[in-house]
Amino acid sequence: MEVAAYLTEKAHSVSVVEVEETPFRRFLGERVGRALMKMFENNRVKFYMQTEVSELRAQEGKVGPPPLPSIPALLGPVLPGAVPATGFLRQSGISLDSRGFIPVNKMMQTSIPGVFAAGDAVTFPLAWRNNRRVNIPHWQMAHAQGRVAAQNMLAQEAEISTVPYLWTAMFGKSLRYAGYGDGFDDVIIQGDLDELKFVAFYTKGDEVISVASMNYDPIVSKVAEVLASGRTIRKREVETGDMSWLTGKGS
Repeated sequence: MEVAAYLTEKAHSVSVVEVEETPFRRFLGERVGRALMKMFENNRVKFYMQTEVSELRAQEGKVGPPPLPSIPALLGPVLPGAVPATGFLRQSGISLDSRGFIPVNKMMQTSIPGVFAAGDAVTFPLAWRNNRRVNIPHWQMAHAQGRVAAQNMLAQEAEISTVPYLWTAMFGKSLRYAGYGDGFDDVIIQGDLDELKFVAFYTKGDEVISVASMNYDPIVSKVAEVLASGRTIRKREVETGDMSWLTGKGS
């Protein structure tokens, strides 16, 4: 989606083909996803949702993936996701999981003592989510993991405890996100989605597990600080609109 936003300044028109019903739905939920989709549509981006591309055919400057009509295109970025390039390690003795990721412990150490790994190719225990093993392909986490790995290489004992935090800018608006929201079962929204000035809290059971905002600074940074401190933010605290838990009243 960042590529689509960038191309609107360079191209006559931009089309997005997406297998999901709503962009960002798995990550940000249906309501936030639709608000962002509207923002893109207002900036001349056309969506072909719930559509899977099986092939691309080029003829006279047009790309037509069935069952779509021909889409005039000079550039067709294909963004299918990523898999770890760890095949070269299969005979190394370093353990890989079923998807090819490198499992590491809190010190970023692999299955072989003294061998460390960090970045997009690893799974690691996320401390504030009860050490759930996760993969987070973002440079902020790669930086934190690399620092912890280096400290342990130097016998300066350290453990990864960083709260995931990311941001992006699209059409002059900044979207910020903190936490790890995989498996959220409810979204509590404060602010105005139509005006793209909102904060969304993602909960699982009674616990806030992530937060996203647009034009609502500095709340995401504050939430990240609370989560990093080890305090739990309860669903009832964000339902009321009272932000007192940001000053230390989380349970």
